[in-house]
Amino acid sequence: MPKSHKLSRGVAKAPPPLTAQQLEQLQEAIGRHQLGDIAAASQGYKAILAEVPDCFDALHLLGCAAIQQGAPGDGAALIRSALKSNPRQAPALSNLSRALMDMGDGAGALAAVEKSLQIDSTIAGTWYNHGNALLSLRRMSEAVDSFRRALSLQPHFPEALNNLGSTLRNLRQTEEAMACLDQSLQMSPHYADALNNRGLILLDWDRTEEAIVAFRQALAVSPDLPGALNNLGNAYMTLKRYGEAAQVFDHLAAVKPSYPHVSGNQLHAKLQTGDWRDFDSLKAQVITKVDASADGDVPFFYLSVCGGAASQGRCARAFTKQQFPPTPTATKTKRYRHTKIRLAYVSGDFGEHAVTYLLAGVLERHDRQRFETVAISWGRQNEGPLRARIEAAFDHFVDVSALSDEQIYQKMQEMEIDIAVDLTGHTRGNRTGIFARRAAPLQVNFLGLPATMGADYIDYLIADRHLIPEDQVAHYNEKIVWMPDIFQPHDQRPLQQASHSRSALGLPEQGIVLCSFNHTHKLNPTMFAVWMRLLQEVPDAVLWLIATDPATETNLRVQALKHGIAEHRLIFAPRVLYAEHLGRYQHADLFLDTLPFNAGATASDALSQGLPVLTCSGESFAGRMATSLLQGLGLSDLVTLSLADYERKALALLRQPEQLKAFRQRLIDLRESHPYFDTDRYRRHLEWAYEAMHKRHASYLAPQAIQVPSVDNL
Repeated sequence: MPKSHKLSRGVAKAPPPLTAQQLEQLQEAIGRHQLGDIAAASQGYKAILAEVPDCFDALHLLGCAAIQQGAPGDGAALIRSALKSNPRQAPALSNLSRALMDMGDGAGALAAVEKSLQIDSTIAGTWYNHGNALLSLRRMSEAVDSFRRALSLQPHFPEALNNLGSTLRNLRQTEEAMACLDQSLQMSPHYADALNNRGLILLDWDRTEEAIVAFRQALAVSPDLPGALNNLGNAYMTLKRYGEAAQVFDHLAAVKPSYPHVSGNQLHAKLQTGDWRDFDSLKAQVITKVDASADGDVPFFYLSVCGGAASQGRCARAFTKQQFPPTPTATKTKRYRHTKIRLAYVSGDFGEHAVTYLLAGVLERHDRQRFETVAISWGRQNEGPLRARIEAAFDHFVDVSALSDEQIYQKMQEMEIDIAVDLTGHTRGNRTGIFARRAAPLQVNFLGLPATMGADYIDYLIADRHLIPEDQVAHYNEKIVWMPDIFQPHDQRPLQQASHSRSALGLPEQGIVLCSFNHTHKLNPTMFAVWMRLLQEVPDAVLWLIATDPATETNLRVQALKHGIAEHRLIFAPRVLYAEHLGRYQHADLFLDTLPFNAGATASDALSQGLPVLTCSGESFAGRMATSLLQGLGLSDLVTLSLADYERKALALLRQPEQLKAFRQRLIDLRESHPYFDTDRYRRHLEWAYEAMHKRHASYLAPQAIQVPSVDNL
């Protein structure tokens, strides 16, 4: 992160008359200020102002002291009072800019510092402040120029090098950014901010272990540096070292409880490792912050915390406002006249990822007579056959990994993309900044985030009426596209044969196997308690979960023991290749879904392999994904509306194994005839939706909700 503005303590060239004693007092106060004794300096300035209320230097420097003491509002008022009597003091205007920046007024800060530059453009610190004001307004390229100007006036300026490096990193110029940070650290080897920013670039380069070293070096200098703590926690999360991440986020919450998303990060790290000791209090804290429109959580994580669509919408809107506000270009719409609709899918997950598995068949089948397809891709290179298959599916596959959001936006403008489809949303590795610039006249939220993005520059969300009924539409910023069958595409994958015996997978050869292969962060104490009661009622049943790390397995087994369930009845499946993973579903008898965050792609996998899924329908998109799949398949008897009904239904099924077998056979039979398993049918519905969006836009009509008709009626 950039370091904040510099303060200039220059004195006025023509101060009001002071007595010799007052001048001596002023010099003594300035000396105290320079030594860092802000309190004593402030007392000295106040003593002078008691006798000479309009003393420019005392007002100005007392304002600087207030800023340093964390009272920018008081500082701005004092400096403005000084400027009334001497409005052409460049250092004071630059310091006013610093105060306004701290108050969150980037536009005011820029105006003040530009007035300062008009008076005197030879002060390096003023150009530094100018760069920071531009950064606050996300004018990064201009900020780079200002930091370079500061360095041309003062080569030994580690803070300017640090902020230049940080800004270049945001512009994806990471090699030059690292050179700036290394130069800053040569000048100031224990500069915590530069060490922290160096760690961020190492994270960008997927050198996570080295990044952790850099963050720890920063914290060795400044143990409570919030940004370094946050970045260290996130680095541990990347390596799935969730216990260590939780400890770091706990530390951050203790030293700066207002830090953005710290409560959510605490809770998410603990959910990932099955540590539920503070679950209720942290959950309440996160929800309270989100409902107050504070930075309580990030939208994707929040889906595991709160099932309310209204609250999820508030979380997304607060996140978007803070992280990805619309740029001035976001309101500029264009209308291209192409013979084919130019359709761009934008994603960092074109590879071994659930979204890609779901969508691959649709991408391959797009009608090339009506659509020209483009992939805007970053990350996940060289990920085997699926990546090669996806690259071949597009007319144009454009790797933008090395480009900034601004450069990608410009590239998409040059390509004249008609519709841009965001397959990542507010998930890991997102590039929402592309959409905040309005990269295409129409922008669509699809598959990556099962929720609203909370952004007015996203026009449509692909869903169905099971996911988002009419009475929930108000909680979504996007206009809803209701698909006629099921919201989720399906790639026509073969029925995998079990490649191992039960015992080879660590399962008992006899008895019931309950399966929940959802991510660990979707588990919670309430859901787990239901499952434990089921195991109590069915002594020969086991629960099969996905393994994450040894700590998680230990924590969940401890939780099981608290419910009186022997630890051997929890079995953890290691991560394996996708085809082998699908084959494992042959050994399970019933998939148990989670709430408030349902299975999505995971439920699709289970159902495609003939495994019945039991779900409890929630209120939001994320809480109704399995409901959508089951209702669409005509299996509404596997949908429950409360956890009590869910538990009763599960127990009834477990006591009637023949019914479970009947459900499995129904699913296998449906594979041959049901619309959900017809990839081309889904493709035709999706293309109809794209054409309807495009037709409205071409006719100068605003986006509106779209009901896609069944292909049977087209």
